[in-house]
Amino acid sequence: MVYLLYGEFESDIEKYIDKLVKDNNIDTKVVYNYKDTSIEDVVEECSYTDLFGNKKMVILNDCTFLTGKDTLESDLMGKYLDNPNKDVILVFKIVTDKLDERKKLVKTIKSVAIVKEFKLLDEKNLDSYIKNYFESLEFKIDSLSINEIVSRLSSNTKVIDSELDKLYLYKLNDKTIELEDVKKVITRYEDNTIFKLVDAVVKRDKEKIFYLYKELLNNKEEPIMILTMLANQFRLMYQAKVLYNDGLSFKDIASKLKEHPYRVQLAIQNSNNLSKKELKNIIQKLAETDYQIKTGIMDKEKALEIFFLEL
Repeated sequence: MVYLLYGEFESDIEKYIDKLVKDNNIDTKVVYNYKDTSIEDVVEECSYTDLFGNKKMVILNDCTFLTGKDTLESDLMGKYLDNPNKDVILVFKIVTDKLDERKKLVKTIKSVAIVKEFKLLDEKNLDSYIKNYFESLEFKIDSLSINEIVSRLSSNTKVIDSELDKLYLYKLNDKTIELEDVKKVITRYEDNTIFKLVDAVVKRDKEKIFYLYKELLNNKEEPIMILTMLANQFRLMYQAKVLYNDGLSFKDIASKLKEHPYRVQLAIQNSNNLSKKELKNIIQKLAETDYQIKTGIMDKEKALEIFFLEL
């Protein structure tokens, strides 16, 4: 059996591999990294059958030869895939949003493998993510329950795993989730105005900026707290952008910055609209505004208004 697992959501790829190990009662798991090994070693490992009949999984990580980044010179893997060892599960894994479909080896692998793409989580694929989450745990859940979860979490998907875990634990005994269970367990998150404000600042949409700012003030949010939250968001955007440009995956960035992977995803998406220099300038202006407020140089509400006007 051969699997091709790719996408930007590395944590879900790892969860899927763990499920494969469990479902197939794998006794031996051998992991290679394409940069550190030869294809000959991988093929040899796949061709070897355990003398005691133990099931084996061979994982080849970071398969950049499936993208446009580099080319695999050897055709040995193609020959192996013509007649793969039925007692070995071979997994090709790469964190990428796109394969090079023109390559012969990509076509060969896709013709014999079970192909799974793991897209980053957003509102468009939230329903399928929820369905797959519970099906992988052998839970039953109907479409009404899924729709209710989406309606409660779509504006705050960074907390989805913790909320789904709560529902999982609540229904662990009968493994059947119904609409009333969702209403009891899943917290309803209203649209987070501060994240909308960050988006408006990134887009320089001043009409929306001042509408949202007024909304926050009407909700009794302190200007200094608004400023702090903005500074935290733009600092994360800058840090994530630098690390992403250095080649780190979303998972590695989240681990390094001690942030949730989805929050890192949003930060990088927003940072695509700004250069590193622009992000640094915004952070510096926020710091100056903070100083002016705390030293009494300017009124706190007026100081933020001037910051928004000068964007």
